[in-house]
Amino acid sequence: MTVPCYETLAAYNSAHPAAPMSEDATVRAGLRRYTAASAGLKDDLSGAGSGFTIDFLPGGAPADGEPDRTGAVVATRWGAGPYLVLATGVSLRWARNRIVGSWPTTLAHAAGALTGRP
Repeated sequence: MTVPCYETLAAYNSAHPAAPMSEDATVRAGLRRYTAASAGLKDDLSGAGSGFTIDFLPGGAPADGEPDRTGAVVATRWGAGPYLVLATGVSLRWARNRIVGSWPTTLAHAAGALTGRP
């Protein structure tokens, strides 16, 4: 499986203006994301190592009671590069539910959970 990969935040944001990631680390840290129990996910897609989180952009995954948004699912090293795009144009609520429901520990497993979009 090949996923789009961006080395810098500016490159990712330029390619995905409808689902940007904040340049502010404090803002990024406040987003609802998936971290595999704070251990981070292993990158078995690009070979960049381990310690990846999954961000739901823009704005993080919506909480219960918040309106859903459409956006992108992006794996990062806690908001730093590389930026691996696992899905675009998806319901962020649906994507978070699929990810959390499958409890992935690798990026390939997370990307696989996002197949079969509604």
